[in-house]
Parts: sequence; structure tokens; C-alpha cells
Amino acid sequence: MSWSGTVTCSHCYNRGHNKRKCPTLTESILRDYKDHMAAAADALERNGEVAVGYTQNAERYRMRYMKRTKIDPATGEKVKNKTAKAERMKNVTCGYCRDTGHTRRICEVVKRDKLVFIEESRRVRAGALEAARETGIGVGSMIPIRASGYHGPNQEWGSYTSLRYVKSVDWYPVTSARPGLWVTHVEAGKLASANQSRWTSRDKILNLRQNFKEACDHAELIHEPEPTASLIPSLDPPDGWLECEPSTIDIARRFPTTGGKYDKRRQHDYSWPSGETAQVIRDLGFEEHWKGRF
Repeated sequence: MSWSGTVTCSHCYNRGHNKRKCPTLTESILRDYKDHMAAAADALERNGEVAVGYTQNAERYRMRYMKRTKIDPATGEKVKNKTAKAERMKNVTCGYCRDTGHTRRICEVVKRDKLVFIEESRRVRAGALEAARETGIGVGSMIPIRASGYHGPNQEWGSYTSLRYVKSVDWYPVTSARPGLWVTHVEAGKLASANQSRWTSRDKILNLRQNFKEACDHAELIHEPEPTASLIPSLDPPDGWLECEPSTIDIARRFPTTGGKYDKRRQHDYSWPSGETAQVIRDLGFEEHWKGRF
């Protein structure tokens, strides 16, 4: 809108209307539709593949004209808003499954894939918890771990055994895409330090068990006393974690709706499932939706 309060069209630059109501643009769209339909009819006699391209372009102009005027240029008849929208939806491509006729918001494919993801993650969590409990390591455990770095009163470089205190467990990131329970642990002698986060590490619980065994083997090899450890076999997940309730799992991370189109598109392991993913699909009775894909 100009300073005088008169609307100026951004297409034809005349005053008194905007681009949405521009008669010049409306006539141009109708003309393009007719030209492409004529070209398609002419090309059909010579090259069918070329005619398809003209027809597709004509359909796009038809949709634009219907949206602006509520008149179907193919018939010259007025169409209802619902009808016009249904026609436009035929050319809409889903950002997830790439099929036409619907959007991601109502895509049945992504809804099924999410159910598969949740069930597969539920099984992964149950297995991860069982394996972690078998190690006997939990929050509060004191674990001897072999490490390399500066140590001792003279800060000499070398290999040494560090007693680490397990502070917490990262429960929520555990899914089928990220199996295994990770914990944060800090050097036991620096628990009281205000800057203890500087010495905090993250490891899988199974890695800690292997590290503990290596520390013991190293002590036996060089005839040192076996390092001591306090293993507290208490590892209790939050409520709803094993069932993968919505509050305990970040589905949006696996099925993002932001980013580039390739980030939001269906991933290969759901388009062509195998292994545990395929087994979950069978157990859920979804095979008919993946015919010939596994």
C-alpha cells in the first residue's frame, strides 16, 4: 500500500487492486492453460512423452486459475471451495513418503513408521536394561578405569587406574536408533570440587564393565593389588520408560519436521526394512504395507 492509501498491484503495477485480484494475472494464467492444452493436443500426434509434459503444466495452471476464480477452465463451470481444494490436493506431494494426494500431517505411512519405531525401541530398552543390570553397575558405583594422562604428585604422563564415581544414567536417549545405556561418571577424588564437570566422562555401562576387567588384568600383570570397586546393582528407569510412553522418548528426533527435505523424508531403514525392524513389522501385522520390501 502506498503512502496515499491506494493499493498497488505487484504484478501489473496498476492501482486499485493487489496481485491476488489482478485481472491481468488471471487472464495470463488462463491463457497459459489454454496454450499448454493446445500444445499437448498437437504433441500427442507426434510424441506422447512431450505431450505428458504439456499436460502436467496445463494442470498446474488449471489449479491456479481455479484457486483464484473458483471456476474450472476445463468446463467453464463454477466449483465449490471443497471441490477446488480436493483438486489441488491431487498434486500435493507428501514431504515424508513422497506420494501425492496428501500432506505429512495426515500421512498414514509416517504414523505406521512411528508405531514400528516405538515398538522396536521398547524391545531395545528392555534388552539394554537387562544387559546393564547384569554388570552390577548403577548410580553410585565406584569403578576402577584404566586411563592415560598426567597423574601422580609429579604429574607424569602415563597409564594409571582411576577410580570413577557413576553420577547419573542417560535414560531418555535410548531408542532403536541409539541402543545401550550411557552414564556420566567423575573421578572419585574430585567429587567435592566445584569444577567436577571438567573430569566428567560419558560411557556405555557395558564399556565400564570391560574397563573394570582391564584394570583388574593390568593390576595382576604387574603384581599390584587388585583395584577395589563398589558395585551397586540398582538401576531403576523412570516411570513409563520401558513402555516408551510419549514423555520418555523423543520421536521428533527420529522423524524430524524441520531442516532440509532430505532430513524430513522417510529413511531407508523404514522404506526397505530388515532385521529387527522387519520382525517388528511382522509382529505388528503391518506386512501388507511393505509388500515386496523385505
